Amino acid sequence: MSTQEKMNWKPLIVIILSMVMMYITSFSINVLIGPIVQELNWSVSGLQMVIVSASLIAGTLMVTAGRLGDKIGKKKVFLVGSIIYTVGLTIVVLAPNSTIFSIAWALIWPFGMVLIIPTSIAIIMYFYEGSQRAMAFGIYGAVLSIVSAVAPVVVGYLASIVSWRIALGLSPAFGVLTIIAAFTLPETEKDPSIKIDIPSVFLSVIAFGTFLIATTMASQYGWLMEKRPFEIGGSVIPLGGLSIVPVMYLIAVVLLVIFFKRGATLTAKGETPLLSASILKNIPFTIGMTIQALLYFLIAAVLFTVSVFVQSAAGLDSFDTALTTLPISISVAAAAFFTANLGSKISPKLITIVGFVIVLVGTYLITQQISVDMTPFTTMTGSLVFGTGCGLVMAQIATLTMIKVPSEQDGEASGLSETMKEIVGQGFAIAFAGSILFGAVYSNMVDGYEATEDIQLTSKDKEEIVIELEDTFMEITPEQEKAWVAEQLPTKTKETYQEIVNTSSEKAFRHTFWIVSIFTVISLLLSFFLPGMKLGNPEEEVTDEVTA
Repeated sequence: MSTQEKMNWKPLIVIILSMVMMYITSFSINVLIGPIVQELNWSVSGLQMVIVSASLIAGTLMVTAGRLGDKIGKKKVFLVGSIIYTVGLTIVVLAPNSTIFSIAWALIWPFGMVLIIPTSIAIIMYFYEGSQRAMAFGIYGAVLSIVSAVAPVVVGYLASIVSWRIALGLSPAFGVLTIIAAFTLPETEKDPSIKIDIPSVFLSVIAFGTFLIATTMASQYGWLMEKRPFEIGGSVIPLGGLSIVPVMYLIAVVLLVIFFKRGATLTAKGETPLLSASILKNIPFTIGMTIQALLYFLIAAVLFTVSVFVQSAAGLDSFDTALTTLPISISVAAAAFFTANLGSKISPKLITIVGFVIVLVGTYLITQQISVDMTPFTTMTGSLVFGTGCGLVMAQIATLTMIKVPSEQDGEASGLSETMKEIVGQGFAIAFAGSILFGAVYSNMVDGYEATEDIQLTSKDKEEIVIELEDTFMEITPEQEKAWVAEQLPTKTKETYQEIVNTSSEKAFRHTFWIVSIFTVISLLLSFFLPGMKLGNPEEEVTDEVTA
């Protein structure tokens, strides 16, 4: 448990260094999509799958990592994680082909990240308390917001004038600094009596993994109804017209129920569960955790969708892509920094509600400004509004989420919170946005083909063509696409192909944003159930500003 004597800024500096290391990776990959795909002779959808796969590893093991820090010491877990992460990103930077890139990106550095993130939050909770903890979280959030704004621009610029490898190499460079600095930290208290229940680890990995895998399969098999038959070993699995995706979601839910029941059984025996269901009974934590995950979902989904559009449809390079998304990052950073202490004067609940309303306005503006003829500054107004709303929420939600969590539950609470942020706020966001975006592009392309050739296609014919387009563009590179157009398309469609693609891309972008906005509305509604308290007075409910 933290005490006043233990308060110093060294732990926060170390944590910030590690977050800079990871934010360079997570916030810069979007602007590097073009050059990576081009140099490694890859497809955008193929790279997207690898990005999502990293969340599969990281998200499924974060709860375990949080408990591991409680057991053997948070510094030790953090240090090992930093080393693994740095080695993994070094291999990514040096990868000679897409296979090595995929292995390092999806299987190595995520194991480092999974040890770092929940341990980082727990370290802040351990070394700081009271007003200094709130300040630490505020500085932590503000610095990371600034890094999220600056990193894509720096990385995009380096990628444009040198190479994506040099640009992404900044991440392992900061990894070395993190490792050196981490050695200077004192070790935290350990609890050797904590046992890591292996069956629980297995259940959590399979449950969360099934959820993420199902999401990545949605574009191929359909979200609800069957788009194409699901096969195992060449044998079709009969699902009565239902897609495999909701079936897998149901399996994930069942596994989670079994996971929590096992935790309850262990508790009854006097043993320590990997994650106690009782923590979910902490309503402020559960609501705050959900809202925080959805906030990061919104940011990741918007940044990914915008980045793919401006590089694939508008033809902008890495640096221009970074400039396009810069207003979002800057406004998030500015709003988070300048309103970090606002929660001590105004109910964070009110700030959060206002923030999500502003997010909705920004989302609408971006959809009206986007165009294949855009410049990096076309969507600036909408991006600034969107980012400001996100920043307002971000400044308050981390402290609100953890404020009523008992110190003995810091490890599992931070582990679960970061698991939700990673799975929902990264893996699910990119898989979901990519599925909606690419699916809408192909569907709109079929509509364009139908109009150009002046023919009437049946619903079945359209579905078959969409599936053919999905399969084709999953495999081919941009150069192969040109040959495909020349060899496979009818004359009229061939002549208007670029116009069809441009129109389809714009429609798909707007469609994706409207779907993503549904999650903003959900977040807004959930915000009304947050506790109406000022952060400086945690026991005092503020009922005159916003009523739930």
